[in-house]
Amino acid sequence: MNTHHSSGIGDVQFPEPVINSRKLQISIVWLIPLIAAFIGGWLIYRALSERGPEITITFRTAEGLEAGKTKIKYKEVEIGTVTELTFTEDHSKVLVKAKCVKGSETFLTENTRFWVVRPRIAVQGVSGLGTLFSGAYIDVDPGTPGKPQYNFMGLEDPPLISAVDPGRRFLLKADRRGSIEIGSPVYYRQIVVGKVISFSLTPDGSNIFFNVFINAPFHQYVYKNTRFWNTSGLDLKLDAVGFRIMTESFLSMLVGGIAFDIVDTYEIPNEAPGEDESFVLYSSRDEAQKKEFSEKKLFLLNFNASVRGLSPGAPVEFRGIQIGEVLDLKLEYDNANKIFEVPVLIVIEPGRFNMKKDTNWKEKQNVIDYLVEKGLRAQLLTGNFVTGQKFISLDFFPEAAKAMITHGGAYPVIPTLPTQIEEIGSKVSRLITKLEKLPIDQIGDDLRHAIKGVRQIANSSEIMEAINSLNSAIREVQLLTEQLRTKTTHEVSDVIKQANLSLAASQAVLEADSPAQYRLKEMLDEITDVARSLKELAEYLDKHPESILRGKGYE
Repeated sequence: MNTHHSSGIGDVQFPEPVINSRKLQISIVWLIPLIAAFIGGWLIYRALSERGPEITITFRTAEGLEAGKTKIKYKEVEIGTVTELTFTEDHSKVLVKAKCVKGSETFLTENTRFWVVRPRIAVQGVSGLGTLFSGAYIDVDPGTPGKPQYNFMGLEDPPLISAVDPGRRFLLKADRRGSIEIGSPVYYRQIVVGKVISFSLTPDGSNIFFNVFINAPFHQYVYKNTRFWNTSGLDLKLDAVGFRIMTESFLSMLVGGIAFDIVDTYEIPNEAPGEDESFVLYSSRDEAQKKEFSEKKLFLLNFNASVRGLSPGAPVEFRGIQIGEVLDLKLEYDNANKIFEVPVLIVIEPGRFNMKKDTNWKEKQNVIDYLVEKGLRAQLLTGNFVTGQKFISLDFFPEAAKAMITHGGAYPVIPTLPTQIEEIGSKVSRLITKLEKLPIDQIGDDLRHAIKGVRQIANSSEIMEAINSLNSAIREVQLLTEQLRTKTTHEVSDVIKQANLSLAASQAVLEADSPAQYRLKEMLDEITDVARSLKELAEYLDKHPESILRGKGYE
């Protein structure tokens, strides 16, 4: 039996409500905007996920840069594009905004460097000529890993080396810069193996530090006993050896350079230098080749003849091997002897005397004192008859008078000897003086008086014959003596005069105002002008590389 339930108030009855359920139906029209929204969201997500970082680079000028066209490249691979060019607040520099591709975040650190690639003519060569047609672009050097960064200060010039270049840096110290510039080449046996990357003054301002980079594998040829020297310009040297011109290359004549090697042929390479080890940069190869000895002794040489051609720096040699050099020379008047003397101050390095173990010289406290006692003397010699340069020669003269080093003055005095020409001239002059002083006429008169006395005493034929023979002999002696006086003496005098004329002619050629010296100076001036013109041309082409194609007068 079914029971009908109802509710009501009082006698009024209300039926029970009946609920009918219906399914929700969505129109197909709404699917199109939903799909479009999904695709749009996916595109936005993809664009945001594939979007690279945005960076800002500050340059001094925007020469050659265009928004929307200029690319950022690394090893010729495009990694970004310039989007906007604006100015800094003070309008002193240009802000270059660029978008980079995804994945370039690893390039953007505190050690990253940017610069504009455009045509350049610099010390290290010509670069960027391809941009004359394709346009400038921004190059990048990632450097070593570091903290992420998105604002950079661009370089005005390309870096000389990158972080990935194999090789090693070395620190050199010199007292002057010379003609060395940033980018000047570094040579090893006349091969360019590196370059100068920077230079700066020491904290006290007394010296200059040079940072050089030597490419691999040549950096392995730098040892602790390696020496560096300046090859800037043209090294002209006029000394006792002669006239020498030395240069590493034509490029080093224009922009300078540095060379290195082990200069002592008897020295073998030792271990590699440490990371913080520095080297001395010598002014020339000759300076680099000089051996350094801790023991140096000063001596004085007194000459009473002309020392023309001797100058400070002239070598002091012992049997052809240099053991020192001339430091100073001056003119002094000896009031006691009423003569002028030329004291020459020299420095000798006793360490250059390589003594054997079995010699007793090593037991002497002063080697030079011992050698002078055995006959060592100093003599002024001509090293080159063309240049007239002279040097000091030390050698043994067993026949020389006994002498010792004088230790009474400020410096020990080594005894000297006159030159061979001076000795010959002195001997010839003494011979002529003696011949002129001979009383030949008086001797003849005395002999004639003696013969007359003998004739008066002895009348025998034998005695007279002997007297006649003696008289003939006397006449022959007189004739010979007269010939010596009239002919030989004049011939010797003529020889001396010719020698003096030859020396005077040589001195005239070597005079500072002589035509030969003037022509030599003109030649050196012309070489200097050519080098200066080439340097000016290089500077002009560096500033106006487009003139190679368009000409100098193009605006």
